[in-house]
Amino acid sequence: MASMTSPPPAAPARPPATAILVTTTATLAGLLLLAAVTSATSLPLFALPFAASAAIVAVAPAAPFAQPRSILLGHLSAAVLALAITALTGPSIWAAVVAAGLATAPMLLLRAPHPPATATAALAGLTDPGPLFVLNPVLAASVVVVLGGVVLGRALPGHRYPTYWR
Repeated sequence: MASMTSPPPAAPARPPATAILVTTTATLAGLLLLAAVTSATSLPLFALPFAASAAIVAVAPAAPFAQPRSILLGHLSAAVLALAITALTGPSIWAAVVAAGLATAPMLLLRAPHPPATATAALAGLTDPGPLFVLNPVLAASVVVVLGGVVLGRALPGHRYPTYWR
């Protein structure tokens, strides 16, 4: 008997060259902004979770997980959760795994899903950076990513950001 399943969906169509150029420019600009603020202030803002956030804002500016609420609340809630876990257990690969895995819950409860925030939780679980981690780099980098996205959303043609704030 033949299978009644439909064929798997095809990959999305390749975007037009202008869209590729605008998106690549937005990604590079967001990453350059993080690097520039890092260089100018010595704040460790150019960390992998925040680089991923900047790329998401550039590539999918209308996605729910790219919105300011998701970036700010996602990273902050993941960092606070991870710091609580490392306060109880100390830093380890296991603390990082538990923190990253559990970070999804507060993000969803806050209606602020942001996948790169799981990396923020993992980073804190591995290193136990202390309570100031929430402010520096988490809050500072999140604000830089959002503000960079807002500026780029106004400057680049066809690149609207954010879709919503609340």
